[in-house]
Amino acid sequence: MFAFSRRSVVFGAAAMMLASVPSINCAWSAGGVSLSLMIWDPAQKAGVQKAVDAFQAANPDIKVSLVQVPQDQYYTKLDASLGAGEGPDVMWQSSRASYYVDGGALEPLTRYIKKDNLSLDGYNKQIVNLYKIGGEQYGVPKDMDAWTFVYNADVFKKLGVETPKPDWTWEDMVRIAGEIKTRQTSSDVALYYNFSFNNGVASLVHALGSKVIENNKGVMSSSAGIRALEMIKGLQDQGLILKVADSSDFNPVSALISGKLAMAEIPSWNLSLLSKADLPSGTFRVVRMPSVNGSWTTDTNGLVYVMNANSKHKDEAWELIRFLTSDEGALRHVEGGAGLPANRSKATLAAFVKANEKLAGLEEALSVTIDRSYLRTTTQYPKIITGNAKVSSAVMGPFYAGSMSASDTAKRIDEILDEALR
Repeated sequence: MFAFSRRSVVFGAAAMMLASVPSINCAWSAGGVSLSLMIWDPAQKAGVQKAVDAFQAANPDIKVSLVQVPQDQYYTKLDASLGAGEGPDVMWQSSRASYYVDGGALEPLTRYIKKDNLSLDGYNKQIVNLYKIGGEQYGVPKDMDAWTFVYNADVFKKLGVETPKPDWTWEDMVRIAGEIKTRQTSSDVALYYNFSFNNGVASLVHALGSKVIENNKGVMSSSAGIRALEMIKGLQDQGLILKVADSSDFNPVSALISGKLAMAEIPSWNLSLLSKADLPSGTFRVVRMPSVNGSWTTDTNGLVYVMNANSKHKDEAWELIRFLTSDEGALRHVEGGAGLPANRSKATLAAFVKANEKLAGLEEALSVTIDRSYLRTTTQYPKIITGNAKVSSAVMGPFYAGSMSASDTAKRIDEILDEALR
């Protein structure tokens, strides 16, 4: 639905569904203004609520209703409400924001930022620039993604296997996973490595010194692209990761907690699930991604707070956005532990580490990861979101099943990307 650019097309059909969508529009409350704030991640709700509570304490005439919608329903409900000229006053947005800007649904924040002399230098620059569209700033960054490796120290101790070092390599990972596999029971899993094209494969391509898209064309057919595909498929073929065809229901977080899985690539938004597990502190240890030929990187994306162009209380909505993304607001957010802040103050990173203090090595791993990340391919090029889904469903499956070579897979990916980028 996000391939359209005109508001009448983007939101028209969705508005027909409005009757089944709860109203989340703002209204006047007794003696003040009522705002609505819409998010999707239940793991982050507690942290967002802490920030909202602090905002309301400082602004007693503004009441904020926090609405958490499941992620798979978020954009459907958002489209329906926005298409009817309603919707939340403030909401989360991802890299799909450009389509909502084209549709006239988002309020430019540039004049508010200038009026308050708010510097955006204190936020991750890649995330800031992602939401600068047509010379206007439409969002203030809330968080950013980072991928690290987490291993269950108890499993390693039980099996008598050497643990990953902070400066480990791909070869180290393969060797360690192989040792684990020989000592595990057949029902256990040595390694989880993200095998998706958009995350795991693309990150490995970047680590190998290449890109997935260059000059607005797919370039997966490079030697680095082909090698990245072969390296991850090699993990499957050696039995170090589950067969991709059998992985759709596999949850690496749950498997780490149960001890069924020894080590896994884990995104920052899932770290809090591990830190809140009923296990002793230090059970889980964190290291950066393994290097390849001395290089390593991970993809990143970032959410922002944006304002509904139809909000009846824009000044108050801006005050909410400004507070939620301030140093104080970011600190409140991370008390929930789920979202890695895009706010670059040392205090916010320290607070995130503190909220997840049961995870040994977290600060060291994150401190070297944050500035080594590149914008996720679908984040930098939103036009390929639909194409990426096609790659996942029609290309990667046959490749991992062995019915398509790495070079043919890379060529097919380039064809799909080129078609999407036209």
